[in-house]
Amino acid sequence: MEGELDAVALVEQYGNHLLRLCTLYLGDRMGAEDAVQETYLRALRAWPSFRGECSEETWLIRIAINICKNTLRSPWRRKQAPQEALNRLTEGEPELKDDTVARAVMELPPKYRAVVILCYYEELDSGEIAKILGLSVSAVTMRLSRARQKLKGRLEGWYYGKT
Repeated sequence: MEGELDAVALVEQYGNHLLRLCTLYLGDRMGAEDAVQETYLRALRAWPSFRGECSEETWLIRIAINICKNTLRSPWRRKQAPQEALNRLTEGEPELKDDTVARAVMELPPKYRAVVILCYYEELDSGEIAKILGLSVSAVTMRLSRARQKLKGRLEGWYYGKT
């Protein structure tokens, strides 16, 4: 989109996608709604400096991820019980029969959680993830590998057979 910003079009085109991403990243639907709202506010303010070096979607995802990271670092957020956040993740959604994988992903450190969410839930390739997170493709690949190892350890006996 060149020239003027069509905020309504951006919300309609990417709103649900960003909400899903932030919900997965934060594990909290209400916090995700706040993060998406803040994403659009920052995008509106920064629109004049958007150079178009990446797609609008990539740019918005990067803003959203940064907001989610800041949210997770906040002192208020650290005091919130993780179980409460997981319970809110599924509110209003069809009940999962087994949320073991979702819990394991939510327990990953944020840098690993981000790449897992972007790769498996958002179905982005390593190059797109690298642009969004400001990393090299090899760093993304390494984080995915380490995240898989951590998940394998946590899910051993649930999915992976004990060897």
